[in-house]
Amino acid sequence: MKILIADDDPNNRTVLQGMMAHYGDCDVVFNGKEAYEAFVMAHEEKQPYDLICLDIMMPIMDGNEALVKMRSFEEEVGIDMPSKEAKIVMTTALNQADDIVKAYHKGGCTAYLVKPVSKKAIAEMLTDIGILNQC
Repeated sequence: MKILIADDDPNNRTVLQGMMAHYGDCDVVFNGKEAYEAFVMAHEEKQPYDLICLDIMMPIMDGNEALVKMRSFEEEVGIDMPSKEAKIVMTTALNQADDIVKAYHKGGCTAYLVKPVSKKAIAEMLTDIGILNQC
């Protein structure tokens, strides 16, 4: 599985990368703008990401904005079925109902994990979204 991790905190990136490396090859970026650019580049190279972990609070472009742009890009290139979309998981310290609703209903995220993230939570989430059995 090809995984993209976007988080501006180096400790969070390292921990998440260590947990996710068990499931596939991980690329890491530092903000939403870089995440979106990596997402587009992967599509252009015909090697899209299977899973994207986006922090919400990042500089330059936050995770919610990157999420909306990624979903818009998928729509523009003709990806119109949820089964064909990248699985985009918000990995964030934000646990308010407004934040969760915004990520799901306005952005179209696949899942939402509240930090600190555990190996168990990741395994459960990957099972819930139907990709753990693909690893």
